[in-house]
This record gives sequence, C-alpha cells and structure tokens, in this order.
Amino acid sequence: MNRIAVIGGGIVGCHIALLCAQKGNEVYLLERNEKTGQETSTRNSCVLHAGIYYKPGSLKAQLCVEGNALSREFFARHDVAFRDSGKFIIARDKHERDEIEGLLGTALENGVPGMERVTPERVASAAPWIECSGAIYSGTTGIIDTADYMSVMNGLLFQHNVNILTSCRVTGAGDSSLETERGTLEADIIINAAGLYCDDIARLWGVTEYSIVPLKGDYYYTTKLDLGIPVYPVPNHHHKTLGIHLTPTFGRETILGPSEIPSSGKDNYQIETPKENFENALLAMISPETLAMLEMYEGFSGNRPRAYKNGERCDDFVFIKNPGNVIHCIGIESPGLTSAPAIARYVYSLI
Repeated sequence: MNRIAVIGGGIVGCHIALLCAQKGNEVYLLERNEKTGQETSTRNSCVLHAGIYYKPGSLKAQLCVEGNALSREFFARHDVAFRDSGKFIIARDKHERDEIEGLLGTALENGVPGMERVTPERVASAAPWIECSGAIYSGTTGIIDTADYMSVMNGLLFQHNVNILTSCRVTGAGDSSLETERGTLEADIIINAAGLYCDDIARLWGVTEYSIVPLKGDYYYTTKLDLGIPVYPVPNHHHKTLGIHLTPTFGRETILGPSEIPSSGKDNYQIETPKENFENALLAMISPETLAMLEMYEGFSGNRPRAYKNGERCDDFVFIKNPGNVIHCIGIESPGLTSAPAIARYVYSLI
C-alpha cells in the first residue's frame, strides 16, 4: 500500500483520489479552497462531450471518448443528475457546412458513436427559432448537474476513506513530501492535478517550461427559451474554443456562453463580457425577433487552464513524471470534465 497525495480537488483530482483509494492505497486529497470543485469543474457549460473536436490519436480524443462511456456508467451507478440530450452543431452557410462535414469526419475517426447528418427541419423540430442551412447531431452528448456530481463524489471519497484536506494550499515540496499551510505531509506518490495552478505546483519540483495562461469565459442566462438540447455553432478557430452556444439546464434557464476573453488572473470570476458580444454571436444563430425577447441576465464566469510550453500552446493534455514519483497533469481544460474517470485510469497506469 502506498501513501498517495493528490493536489487539487476538482473533478479530475477527485476521480484520481477515488481510484487510488479503490486500489487499496492510503490517499490524501489536498484542496486550496474551502470546498472541492469550486473552480473549473463547476464553472463551465456542464456538458458531457462526445469527442468530436479533438485531433485523432490525441489524448484528448482518446480520453474523451473513453471518459464519456465511463462517466455514463458512473452517473447511472451513483444516481448523478444527467440528461442524455444529444447536441446539434449547426452551419449557417456553405463554408460552415464544409466545416461541420470535417467535424463529422473527425468524430468518426475518433470512434464517436451516435453521429449523423441532420436537416434544418430536424433542428427546427427541436428549436424552431434556430436558423441554419445544415447540421450534424451528436447522440452521446449530454448535460450534467455538476453540483450534484461533486456532491456524490464527495460522498464516495468519504466512503473510501480518502482524507480530504480543504483550505490546504501547498507551499513547498521535497522528493517525497509536501509543505502546506496545514503542515508537512509525507507521501510515496504525489499527483499534481491542480488545474489552473498546476504550473505553480510543477515549479516546486523544477518543472519550469510549462505555464498556465487562463482564458476567461463569461456566461449569461435566459428563461425565455424552451430548449431541450444544446445547440452549438462551428468552433471559434481564433481562440480554439467551441464558441458561444446554447445549453439547457436542469431548471428553467438556458445558459448562453461562454465568451472568450483574456483573464486578468486565475481567480478572476467577475463578469466582464458586454451583453452586446453575446447578442452579436447569437444573431448568427437566431432571428432578431427571438433575440429581442430573450431577456438575458448575468450568470457566472470561469477560467480555462490553457497550457503553454516555452511559450507555445499545448493543444493536448500533458502528463509528465518529474521526479519519478511525482505525476503532473497539465492543461486539463475541456474535455477534462468528460474525461475525468478516464484520466484517473491513465494517471494510475503511470504510477
């Protein structure tokens, strides 16, 4: 039995800690905030992704497809609130129709099940106010209640005797020890799953070539759309994001977002995107009449942990061992929420 310390209590760190405990290890989960899952894990669109957008052969593609299936099993076994909604990705003109054809090809190459071309009439039957000239449908996309997900996860960690240390910021490290605001912790294996702060943690062991530059996303809400399925535009290639999209919730609201703006800091969660940015993006998807009745209001904000290596963007998840008993999980942005149980298996295979 090893003593394993997992740094970071987001959904990825929680899944890693749970799997390590299930394998018979003594596990400590260290979280800088007062509660687990307070940052990237719950400040997102709450979507279970299918694996459509990621380069074939990449870890993002592999772990997203695997994580989608594992997440569904987890949700069913532990009664996590989940809606098997599917998703439309729409095109407005010929150029975008070509783009979604490319996305369909990538999804099929990645082994994503449940993909099909659909007509504008099929989209209109679910969302009559959407304007498009073509679309593809993803049958394995779904919607997660991330608050319920984290609540269930906390219960499972407790049941498996994981020692959860909240308000526990890591301040220093040795080969087999961590210095924290709550004292020193000795560990045989240390796993850095600190999300936005994984670069700061990695530097404690001299891993200096990676940096996290957060890309901020703001969200608005509306209660004026009766939407049962997420609707996405083609991706935003400038920011390499999925663009401002429409996602139903488990309540009456529809989430609008996220925007894409530089963040002034990893802990900046203030809404800073003007409403006009959302209106301009949505006008490419819906009629002016629909937009006029939306009554959008401010929702929440999140930061994507964008990873760079020596100033160059890392397009894939990064897992490195340095030193040999320390595993660093770097750049776990979307589809990290979907991939979490698969990431846990991958990381455990590196121990």
